[in-house]
Amino acid sequence: MADKKIVIDINDKGEIKAETFGLQGTECLIELDKLLKDLALETTTMKKEEFFKEGVTTTNTVKAKNV
Repeated sequence: MADKKIVIDINDKGEIKAETFGLQGTECLIELDKLLKDLALETTTMKKEEFFKEGVTTTNTVKAKNV
């Protein structure tokens, strides 16, 4: 079984990019939602070709909430 991981990148403007590896189907979107729901004001989801295959890689770009 492949490792499951989420890689988070936050740029100098506070934008967050989250990319998943080893998650399948909607599991990817569910895990990203759990992680980002309290951090993001809005999200943009880009489903990569792999989303529609057995292994899933998805990239989310979000705007962080001002805390």
